Amino acid sequence: MEQSTRFRNFLRTLLATSGLAVLFFSPNDAQSQGYHLGLQLAPNISMAEPRELSHEAIQSEAHFGYGFVFDAMFTDKYAIGTGVNVFYNGGITQHLAFQEDENGLFIEAVQLVQQQQYVEIPLTFKMRTNEIGYTTYFGQFGAGFGLNVRSEGSQKTTSFATLDSLGSVMEVVFSQPALEAAESEQVSMADRTRLFRPSMIIGLGAERRLTGSTALVFALRYNVGLRSQYEDFGVLQSQAAESLVFEFDSTTGEELPVPIQMQGKTGQIELCFGLMF
Repeated sequence: MEQSTRFRNFLRTLLATSGLAVLFFSPNDAQSQGYHLGLQLAPNISMAEPRELSHEAIQSEAHFGYGFVFDAMFTDKYAIGTGVNVFYNGGITQHLAFQEDENGLFIEAVQLVQQQQYVEIPLTFKMRTNEIGYTTYFGQFGAGFGLNVRSEGSQKTTSFATLDSLGSVMEVVFSQPALEAAESEQVSMADRTRLFRPSMIIGLGAERRLTGSTALVFALRYNVGLRSQYEDFGVLQSQAAESLVFEFDSTTGEELPVPIQMQGKTGQIELCFGLMF
């Protein structure tokens, strides 16, 4: 993929740097200097969040992520949390769009399974309790700054409606079972996905101390984009992706479908677990 190739070396450099950081800082050094380092796995449930009646979210999907954690402790209770997160997200959406074949222009229904991969630098404020037994509880809030390094998907299509020469709808021929039964094809989303993804991050978790500064960590985190992730993605405005929105055209005197740009973002609920050193 275009973006995947462009940032492949960048991704390798980030991961290599994260690994070296873990090796460089020993647990004793980290504790004395106010650093808290760790590694985590973060499976997630990801969903699409449509805007502007441009498409419909059909189904959420399970994805996977992992990361390097770097907490800068400026007191025992407060820290700035950062690091490197690598995660996949996406979801199943459905929209309507113009299409053309040898018979002319028509409207098709598209069911799209999105598969996105991001490298993200989080910047969050962490608030920690005193140790209760061997457990410390924490909350975090902040932002993430992500780069899209892979964007692809698979789609199914079927005819939704036929059009006359003026572009008005002649007959709706859509069938949801026909769309579900259609053959799936792989598509690139690289030129229709924005490179940068700013996000909001909210989380709650706990650290269970094992020995010294080593601890198991478990957290539930919500990560949602702050702006539309799409660009140059033409669709038709619709209600629930099955009912077109029409607008009167004074030139033709007809009620015509409304072409717009797809607007929406993705969010995910992550179950994070790992080791802090």
